[in-house]
Amino acid sequence: NTLSQKDITEVKSLGKPPAGVKLVMKALCFMLGVKGERKQDPDNPGKYIQDFWGPAKSGKVLGDTKLLKRLQDYPKDDIPPATIKKIQALMKLEDFQIDRVAKLNKATHAICSWIYAMEAYDRVAKVVEPKKVKLKE
Repeated sequence: NTLSQKDITEVKSLGKPPAGVKLVMKALCFMLGVKGERKQDPDNPGKYIQDFWGPAKSGKVLGDTKLLKRLQDYPKDDIPPATIKKIQALMKLEDFQIDRVAKLNKATHAICSWIYAMEAYDRVAKVVEPKKVKLKE
């Protein structure tokens, strides 16, 4: 329980967040089922990208006064496989490594650690569950 409402407000107030913060918020949106916004790519005029920073700052994620409770009560046994696949893809990126994110700010580090923990729980549960079923037989 290292995350506070004050920490969340700090992240929400970032004007131009670093890439690592954006990636963590993208992952959090994936975990919470919040869709990105189609926006023009600032680096490639004429191209579009899925932006998650706007939705992350909204009332659906960082602006949600019940966010901390939602994370605590997250249904970790029911994470959709498509969500896990997206998270695992982000986990391969340098800017999404926990030690790197830790240098950005406390809240982003705590959220990133939570996301890694949920992915690990899901991975272990998929191995353990069939064994539990077999034991009951």
